[in-house]
Amino acid sequence: LAISYVGSLRGTMAAKGSAKGPAADDENLWNDADDGAKVGRFFAQMKMKWENFLAEKLGKKDSLAQESQKIKEIAAIMKTFDNGAVEEEDDVDKVWVDSPAFDIVISLIIILNAFVIGLETDIRRDSKDRNPGWIVAEVFFLLCFLSEVGLKLYYHTWRWIFYSLANLLTVFVCFMAFLDCAILNPIGVSGVLRMFSMFRIVGIARLYKLIKKYRRLDELRLLLQSLKDSMQTLFWTVVLLIVVLYIAAVILTQQIGHNIEVYGDYRKLSGGWDHEELFGTVGRSMFTLMQVMTLDSWLSKVVRHVAVNQWYMIGFFCVFLLITTFGIMNILVSVIVEQTLAASLQNKQRLRIREEKAQRAELDSIKEIFLISDTDGSNSLDKDEFLAAVKNPEVQWRMKMLELPVAETVKLFGVLDGDGSQSLSYNDFIQGCAKLKGHAMSKDMLAVMAQADALAQKMDAMADSLAESERMVAGLDEITLRITRRFDSAI
Repeated sequence: LAISYVGSLRGTMAAKGSAKGPAADDENLWNDADDGAKVGRFFAQMKMKWENFLAEKLGKKDSLAQESQKIKEIAAIMKTFDNGAVEEEDDVDKVWVDSPAFDIVISLIIILNAFVIGLETDIRRDSKDRNPGWIVAEVFFLLCFLSEVGLKLYYHTWRWIFYSLANLLTVFVCFMAFLDCAILNPIGVSGVLRMFSMFRIVGIARLYKLIKKYRRLDELRLLLQSLKDSMQTLFWTVVLLIVVLYIAAVILTQQIGHNIEVYGDYRKLSGGWDHEELFGTVGRSMFTLMQVMTLDSWLSKVVRHVAVNQWYMIGFFCVFLLITTFGIMNILVSVIVEQTLAASLQNKQRLRIREEKAQRAELDSIKEIFLISDTDGSNSLDKDEFLAAVKNPEVQWRMKMLELPVAETVKLFGVLDGDGSQSLSYNDFIQGCAKLKGHAMSKDMLAVMAQADALAQKMDAMADSLAESERMVAGLDEITLRITRRFDSAI
């Protein structure tokens, strides 16, 4: 649904400036007849309403004009439903409390806090007296978390709390930790609210944006992206499983759990198998069916005893396994695999966009080198101009960034000057430097092969000429020898 709406938006945006005029474009943009477009626009408008609430009610920023709202809505839809295929730009105005380094430090403190809580739980066991070392560690982590919240509130004001649910969770956990450490711990009642600190683990999700920037962490980003995209599928799978388990549990509770006539004496005959323990209530039946669904001793401990008394229930369990274990669960696995493949494709697109950005930056840097070197403005670069420009610190810096050999400038100019004219045009300089910097392409290999063939032909022609010269020299030697023999006596 979202993809269809994004497609319609792109088509409408591509038609901007057509003969219909901007009014017709706006009408087509905001009056889509497709159901998918309506749903996609609904989610985007809900997001925009929350942002407008922060902007107008909380004073986060000034209210925007109608056209700006439309543009922001389009951007929200693209960002929501394009699944991150477009590379996000970095925020140059980001304060230091929102920097990646600060997030890494806080995430490490969160992980260390969770480790200390688990270690204390394992060591203390039944002991009620706490070692002063655990109290000092708890106070240290509490101060760290309170400092984070204080810095965020200082730079973003109190409105930062309502910017996202993660911020609300951070403030809530800090409040619970403060209540446990400062109030409950002195009076001897502690440890209950302190467990809320474990929810701080959710805060390390802030590292996801940092993971996306490093290529060495692409596998981790791919895994997190696939899990993130599968969360909605996981939710509806759990809902569907609960419905199926509930319906089947009601049936089995009536047929097995409350069937005293059939299973009344079977507990003694089977050596302790109790039908009421497994199917006595709907809740027990659901738990037993979950055991059957996961194939955990389902045949020996459940179905075999039921089949002894009610053989026709074998068909019921077979249908239940087909629907749940081999149906819903396999569909869930296939959806996760599909999301992983889609995330892998998006990762390739993101890498391609990064490479294109790097290539554009390299091309701009090469252009700057040419413009600085071309002092006479003739749109061509001779050897003297190039050697003089290489002494410029800015040119040297740009060449080092492009990994071009600065120390061997004469040889570099000779490589770029393929025809030996001692002059480089604008296009020749750009293309030559780009080839030296980039990877070899198929057309470049074909050009090298063609030049090699031409050189081989020239070498063959030179070899023929040398052979002819050798034959003529040999003939001249023979003639000289004859003359010497004929006129030797006279001389």
